[in-house]
Amino acid sequence: MVSGVAAQSRRTVSDAVADRVVALRNLAGVWVVAGERPFEEWRASVDLLIEHFPNLEYVAWVSADGRRQRVTAGKFESPASIAIEPNEARVLGADPSLVGPERDEDGVGFRVFLPVQRGDLGLGVLEARFDIDGMLADVLADSAPGYAIEIRWGDTGIFRRGEPSRDAGHSWWRAEGPVPLPFGVTWTMTHAPTPELAAAWLLPDPHYLLGIGIALAIAFGLLAHQLRMSVLQSRSLATGNRSLEAGAGELRKLTEALETRVAERTAELEAFTHSISHDLRSPLGAILNFTAILESEYRDRLDADGLDALDRIHSSAVRGRDLLDGLLRLSRAGHSTLVIAEFDMAALARESFAHARASELDADVEFMLEPLPNARGDRSLIGEVLVNLFDNALKYSRGREKRRVTMRGSLQAGQCVYEVSDNGRGFDMKYADKLFGLFERVHSSRDAPEGTGVGLALVARIVQRHGGRVSAEGKVDDGARFTFTLPPGRAASP
Repeated sequence: MVSGVAAQSRRTVSDAVADRVVALRNLAGVWVVAGERPFEEWRASVDLLIEHFPNLEYVAWVSADGRRQRVTAGKFESPASIAIEPNEARVLGADPSLVGPERDEDGVGFRVFLPVQRGDLGLGVLEARFDIDGMLADVLADSAPGYAIEIRWGDTGIFRRGEPSRDAGHSWWRAEGPVPLPFGVTWTMTHAPTPELAAAWLLPDPHYLLGIGIALAIAFGLLAHQLRMSVLQSRSLATGNRSLEAGAGELRKLTEALETRVAERTAELEAFTHSISHDLRSPLGAILNFTAILESEYRDRLDADGLDALDRIHSSAVRGRDLLDGLLRLSRAGHSTLVIAEFDMAALARESFAHARASELDADVEFMLEPLPNARGDRSLIGEVLVNLFDNALKYSRGREKRRVTMRGSLQAGQCVYEVSDNGRGFDMKYADKLFGLFERVHSSRDAPEGTGVGLALVARIVQRHGGRVSAEGKVDDGARFTFTLPPGRAASP
C-alpha cells in the first residue's frame, strides 16, 4: 500500500513544479511575441502568477548584459530587498535550469532560469524564485495522511513533514523514490509511517476502527488532492491562455503597424522610381536627337572610330530609354487601378503575339494556340504579361531551325492555368529563383539577347496583383515553359 501512496505523492510534487515552469514559459513567450511592454502591464502579468502560486517569491527579467530589470516581488516588501550578484543570472541562464537548494533567513528555495530568444537574438533571461518549504507544504497538504515525508535535493534535506516511527520492525513499511523535475533535476522522496499510523494498523482489536478510519482518510485524501490539482491546473491554463491572448493582440497590432509602414515605404519607392524614370527620359531623348544630327550632318567628317563611338552612344541611349520605359510600366503595374472584367484570352493571345512578333526580323515562327479558358482581370495589364512572355520566347529561340511558341490553358482547382512554352535555349533550373527579379539574368551578358531585365519582373508584379502565381521550368538547350494563373471568367467557372 505504501508504494502506491508514495508514487502518488511523487507525481504530485513533480506535476506541481512542472506547472510552475510552464506558467513561467508562457510569461516568457509573451515577451518574445510582444517585446518589452510597459512595466505596469508586466507587473500585472506577474501578480496574476503570484496570485495562483503564492510561494513564488519574485520574477525578474535579466538583460543580455546581466542586469536584473523589472523585478516584481511576491512576499518581499520591495524588489530592492532581493539579493543580487552581478552577472549571476546571465551565467546560470545560458540554458533552462533549476538552481538550488538555496538557504536564507526566510527558508530554503530554488530558482528557475529561462533564456528568452527571438530567432538568433538573445533578449535576456527570465529569473524566478520559489519558497520550497511553503510550496511543498501546500502541495502535500492532502497527500499521504498518516505518513511522515522527507524530501532531499542531493544530500541536502529540503522538506520534512511529521516524525517517522523509530521501530526497526517497521522498516518494511517505508518507500523511497525519485521525483523527476524539469531540466534534468531529481529530488528524492521518502515515506515512512508515523507512530500513530503504525499503532492504528498493527495493534489488535482495540484500534481496528482507527485503522479503518485512517485508510478511509487516505483514500478520501487522495481524491481531494486529485480534485485540488485539477483546479490548480485549470487556473494555470486559464492564466496562460489570458497571457497568450494578450500577447496575440499585441502581435496583431505590431503586424498591422508593420504592414502599414511597408505599404508606405513601397508607395514612396514606387513614386520615386516613377519620378526618376520620367525625369530621365528628357536628357536621354536629347542624346538621341543629337546623335541623329551628328549622323545626318557630320557623318562625312567622322572617321571609323568616330562613327563607332557615335553608334555606341546611340545604342546606349536607346537601351537607357527602353529601361526607363520598362521601369515606368513596372511602376504603373504596381499602383494603377485595376479594371476587372471577363475577357477572351484566346483573342488577347493572338493580338499579343502579333505585337511581339512585329519587332522580329525573322518572322518565320510557328505559333501554336490551343483552346484557352476565359479569365477575369485587367485586360490591358494581362496583355503586357503575354507580350513580355512571347517576346522572351522569341528572343531565346532565335537561331533555331524551326522556331515554335506554344500557348495552352486549362481550368484547375477553380483557377485558370496558362502556359507559354518555346523550343529555345532554355535555362539552368538552379537559377529559376532569379528569373522574376528586377534586372536579374540567368545567361551571361555575352550569351543573352538584348533586354532590360524588367520584363519578367513586370509579369510577376501583374500576375500577383491579380491574386495569381507565376513559375518557370526550363532545361539548357531544350526550351522553357512559363506558367501563370488567373481567376476564371464565369463561362470558365465549374
